[in-house]
Amino acid sequence: TTNNPILFRAEPVGCTGTVLHKMFKEAGVAIPKNVAGGMLAAILSDTVNFKSPTCTDDDKAAVNELKNVAGIEDTEALFMDMLKAKSAVAGVPAKDLLFRDYKDFDMKGNKIGVGQLELATIEQVADIREALIEAMKQVKADGRHSVLLMLTDVVKEGTDLVVLSDDPALVENAFGSSLENSSMWIDGMMSRKKQTVPKLQEAFGC
Repeated sequence: TTNNPILFRAEPVGCTGTVLHKMFKEAGVAIPKNVAGGMLAAILSDTVNFKSPTCTDDDKAAVNELKNVAGIEDTEALFMDMLKAKSAVAGVPAKDLLFRDYKDFDMKGNKIGVGQLELATIEQVADIREALIEAMKQVKADGRHSVLLMLTDVVKEGTDLVVLSDDPALVENAFGSSLENSSMWIDGMMSRKKQTVPKLQEAFGC
């Protein structure tokens, strides 16, 4: 409990940077150039350069205004530079890559782990695929029903979904596809929050 009500602001947009942009405008405060650059980068990253289903028109409008303040004309180039840095895998242990963006979920008493790597191309992980699967096996052995790793190709706008599960058929039914060598390609899958987890929850009867 608290002595006074807590003030918070939540909006159905793709990035907190978009909310901050609105708050600056509402307060009539000019956004410094360096701050605008940071907010711009955050929105592009969180919305996957507008490709994520979490992206809204408000996010796009914020980017259009922020890029002028930040003095950045080519937001596509900025995003690709960020993606290359974010998706770097060379020399990183497989387990660290699995946990780079990973969350556990409880689905009807079953512990389900879902990780995601956003990549410029799936080929980035071709040489370490077996190491990633081995890391997934170790994590699954720690009391999990299933562990999934989304290898998301941002350019192709889809995900190679790697699956280790006590019930592979349930996962196949969830996504309407078949596993081959423990993975399936899901065209258009970009968001864990809006696309992957809801289908799993539905399959588990949550």
